Amino acid sequence: MKAGQEKENTREIMVSRIQYFSLHDGPGIRTTVFLQGCGLRCRWCHNPETWDAAPSVSYDSGRCIGCTACREVCPVQAHEFTEEGHRFLFSRCIRCGKCIEACPAQALEMNGYSENTDGLYDRLIRDKRLYEISGGGVTFSGGEPLMQAAALRGILTRLRESGVHTALETALYAPWETVEQVCGAVSLFLADMKMYDAQEHRKYTGVDNALILENLKRLVRIRDTAVRIPVIGGVNDSRENAEKTAGFLASLKPGVLSAELLPYHDFGIAKAGRIGRMQERFAEPGQERIAELEDIYRSYGIKIV
Repeated sequence: MKAGQEKENTREIMVSRIQYFSLHDGPGIRTTVFLQGCGLRCRWCHNPETWDAAPSVSYDSGRCIGCTACREVCPVQAHEFTEEGHRFLFSRCIRCGKCIEACPAQALEMNGYSENTDGLYDRLIRDKRLYEISGGGVTFSGGEPLMQAAALRGILTRLRESGVHTALETALYAPWETVEQVCGAVSLFLADMKMYDAQEHRKYTGVDNALILENLKRLVRIRDTAVRIPVIGGVNDSRENAEKTAGFLASLKPGVLSAELLPYHDFGIAKAGRIGRMQERFAEPGQERIAELEDIYRSYGIKIV
């Protein structure tokens, strides 16, 4: 499902987690709000727990003490205990949260929660002075924030009207009308660009990138936009992909502010396992390879940060 096809709800927003004192999601010291829901299925995703729009339960087997408290309260028998240990049957789970409350070892956790937008705004605005001193602000990430554009627009608008710098990290996989909903309230877009080739993009993310590229073309004309590119070894770290991507970015007028190459890490593998999914491991590009790719982008006149 593309972002923008969610039900209209401006009072509640589904949050995955909030990271305070963030230094890598826009200028200055920021608060980054990770939202639930994403239309892409990137095979290297480092936040797979944000894919579902609804909350989900994660299970950390390393914390389990085998007390069976979860089994005693589960109404659908999603917890089994055998000689091999505790097995959580994710497909049976109805996300009632009873097992989480019963677990004394905190081996079970709910990913995502619904928060009133007024309450979230109140929490974010408390650090306004810190944002002002550091040149920071608030960044919404995910998941894909545009999946909740209706609620997002309201809180972004309130933050901007209060003098807070706002940033939105997005893959831009949404109808342009959805992007437009939030444009006026976003100070800086951080646009994720996975790869240029459409077939490869579909293979590794599950969706075509034609809409993404078209949205990026339109976005740079009206809003400050920086591009972030995850570099996955053996997937998009080739010279050919870098040349094509850099050429595309160089063709945009008036152009992107900068590009940032983000080396792959395997943090998503453990996260995926805790929600009952398998995630493959990719190669981590070395610093030398990243430097070579950065030089390609610079040769096209793209500022690297």
